[in-house]
Amino acid sequence: MMRSRPRASAALASLVAATLACALVAGAAGCQRKPRFVPASADTSLVVPNDSLVRKVQAMQDRWSGDDGENAARIAADLVLHDLRANAALDPNAAWEPRVRTYLDSLDVGAELASAPCAIAVNFFPRSDPTAGSWPWVFWCAGPGGRIASQAIEGRNLSLVAIATRDLGSGSAATSPRPAASPPVAASPPPAPGIAVLFARRGGAGQQPLLMAWRAGARLELAQTLGPDSLGGVGTGSFESAGDSGIVVSTRTWQPTPRFDECATCPHIYRLRRFLWRPQGFARIGDQVVDSPYGAFVRLIQALATGDQAAAAASVAQSGLVDAARRAGWGDARGPWRAAPGSEGEAANEMAFYRGASEAWRVHFVRRGGVWLVESFEPTTRVIE
Repeated sequence: MMRSRPRASAALASLVAATLACALVAGAAGCQRKPRFVPASADTSLVVPNDSLVRKVQAMQDRWSGDDGENAARIAADLVLHDLRANAALDPNAAWEPRVRTYLDSLDVGAELASAPCAIAVNFFPRSDPTAGSWPWVFWCAGPGGRIASQAIEGRNLSLVAIATRDLGSGSAATSPRPAASPPVAASPPPAPGIAVLFARRGGAGQQPLLMAWRAGARLELAQTLGPDSLGGVGTGSFESAGDSGIVVSTRTWQPTPRFDECATCPHIYRLRRFLWRPQGFARIGDQVVDSPYGAFVRLIQALATGDQAAAAASVAQSGLVDAARRAGWGDARGPWRAAPGSEGEAANEMAFYRGASEAWRVHFVRRGGVWLVESFEPTTRVIE
């Protein structure tokens, strides 16, 4: 049910008073709805006049209510930027994410947040209707002075997952002068300051990770986009530290398997992929298939269907199973296979598989030498689907 926005001037004045209190309390863990004043030594030029804040908050609320989410998010981003700058002037070391979370809560604005050193991504959406869309913004340290900048980024209506940064606020890397007698030494240029954001695209089969990276200066310049073709399809992704090597994005994803009918909650063939953030962009450094009983059965069916005797033999635990499977017609095109309801594919010792209108098989698996293999199989009866 949609919630009505506060419209009365008294309610708006109360909201503004609370918002000002949040904006003026440096480093507060949360807003206590009690006004506090900026000391005389603080930079009072950063304080938003009360009437200006009233107009901004009212304009933002009107746009959320009027289905103008893009402009509502722009006003919300402007309010967040002003609050971050004001707070940074009072406490440069204050954490951004709890500050922004509390501030947006005081404004009754919905948002997904993800933070990294010297940056935060905020994916704004109307709290009264989270399904109405989302508009992502990034706030970052835009130079050696640490001034905070903001910019709307690509990724509308996507779900925010994580953010990573490198060399923000450091500006151009300086080089120390060499002694005159030293010969010139060629060196690779340092990586440019950058921001990478990991999103998830909603789809019928599940969420698909989507990675975007920007060169960061006074403005953000899109440098790279990696979608399902690179990251692997449906699944999850995350950033991780690779120590001195830098930042890595890792994904665990799946794509539809030929000759198999796979629902979103069915077993899948998962791939683990890793991409290192190099000066030129993210480059793949790993690609591994997750071994599983389901994978062993898929390998056997695919090998039988293509006539690959060696691959079929490598998928079973004992001789004679390949011929038995061939006699059972497992390599024939009789329709797609599908795992029986409730089947587990990660570490199950047995699974049931259906094909067509009547076929049902129970398949047993064993793990040998770190690899799952088909150990035996027999016909079975179907459970009601």
